[in-house]
Amino acid sequence: MTLFLIVVHTRLLLHTSPLWRDEVNSVYVATAPSLKQFLNSLVLDPFPILFVAILRIWVGLGFGSSDFDLRVLGFLIGTALLGAIWVSCRMIDKERWAPLWPLALFAFSPATLFEGDSLRAYGLGLIWIVMSFGLVWRLTFRPWRLGTAIAAAIVGLLAVQSLYLNSLILFATCFAGILVSLRRRQWWPAVVILSVGLIAALSLLPYAWIMRSAYEHLALQSEPRTISGEIPSLISSHLFSRSSVMLVCILVFSCGLITVSVPRLRQSLFASIKGGGDPLLFAVIVFFVGAIMTFGFLLASGLHSSRYRRPLMAATSLSIHVAYTTRRKNIGLTLANLIGSALTAAAFVPGSYHLSELRRTNCDLAAGVVAKSAGQDDLVIVTRFTHAPTFQRYYHGMAPWTSVPAVGDHLQHRGYLARAEMMNPDAIQDILLRIESKLKARHKVFLVGRFRLSELHQLPPVAIAPQSGRAWRPDDYLNLWHSQIVNLLSQHAVRVAKIALNGTEQVDAREKEEVFVFSGWKD
Repeated sequence: MTLFLIVVHTRLLLHTSPLWRDEVNSVYVATAPSLKQFLNSLVLDPFPILFVAILRIWVGLGFGSSDFDLRVLGFLIGTALLGAIWVSCRMIDKERWAPLWPLALFAFSPATLFEGDSLRAYGLGLIWIVMSFGLVWRLTFRPWRLGTAIAAAIVGLLAVQSLYLNSLILFATCFAGILVSLRRRQWWPAVVILSVGLIAALSLLPYAWIMRSAYEHLALQSEPRTISGEIPSLISSHLFSRSSVMLVCILVFSCGLITVSVPRLRQSLFASIKGGGDPLLFAVIVFFVGAIMTFGFLLASGLHSSRYRRPLMAATSLSIHVAYTTRRKNIGLTLANLIGSALTAAAFVPGSYHLSELRRTNCDLAAGVVAKSAGQDDLVIVTRFTHAPTFQRYYHGMAPWTSVPAVGDHLQHRGYLARAEMMNPDAIQDILLRIESKLKARHKVFLVGRFRLSELHQLPPVAIAPQSGRAWRPDDYLNLWHSQIVNLLSQHAVRVAKIALNGTEQVDAREKEEVFVFSGWKD
């Protein structure tokens, strides 16, 4: 499993794709020219300071001149996560420390691979939360050592300084360690584990104003979800088919059904649970407390991306590993564990291997084509302002360009930047007038974005009433503005053509662009 994952991580690096908008955002934050700009940019960046500080050092060492150099950092972090899994599982059980389930259920997941190697803080944060699990485990079940306590405090601090959501899983882990220590009447480990959690929590106090400001922006990123909609994405990503996820769920359910149905396996299972005692209790507490806090926060905030559940998935897979290590030496249970983990990993192989060849954006190709085709008197329009940071990074043409809507800058892409335009019923009137002016002057207008020629014959768009509170939906407005532009072009543009992009790889649907050129004017 580990060798296969190293191959996949290597393929991700060698099939270097351009940076997509989230990664462009990270590079901007990391290379902000002044401390004031750096701190202000953190408000729109959903991470603490650690990752962008490391990225800033990486660029400062001379490794930021190309996309490949930047992706090397992601590769190192992604492969280091594999090492963290092995080390953490060895701390849990030296005799049976092969991390079968953490690899199969967590590391093999396409979502983990995608986020772990990206120029975002997720991979770094997952390393520290995996290590925190192992170190808190040692404080709970092994003879107390000062070195372990110091390491746990440092790693816990690094965990919450990488990802805010790590604080929820670290709380669950420390809570489990404290309860089990108190149950075992081991007071000193309980105090040490409590101190580890307090140090991590206190380190987040300087971010209080950032969190308060960021909460106001969540209304423009949230979508209503239900628990039934959240659970499947615990191990999946909207980038990939859910067939692999369903297969994993069926395999896990089948293994559990066989275990409780066969008398000998059931007796062995109950005996192992009874013998597991406190270690199994630790794993169960971590899973349930972590799940309740993570899903509670995500449902309350309206955030739903699979990346936000990676820390919980890491803790879940390690908890399953703990449950495995509590079993007595039984050939049947060991064989079932080997087969189950192998089949689970195999279910993720197609998606993971496909990911290693996936282009994360083709915005660089679109920018290159437009730069060659557009003259200095033409106009280029990026139909979604959220994609503008990527276009700006790779566009070096003479033609002026704007996004829809025309926000202040294109260095970050959060929905909050367009809130003022959402409140303006004539938000893109200037863009529409520029399009009309260019076409009447016999110049060309280039559209960069997803577009269907059939849209040219649709009815005029209906305006959206102003929204408020947590009901903001940026996509509603983006679709409206897109329709307004298309409606103008369908009525007045004489010619339209699609420009082919020179790329054969499959592209992530989240930032797959097309380029259309319009010319001529008719009344």
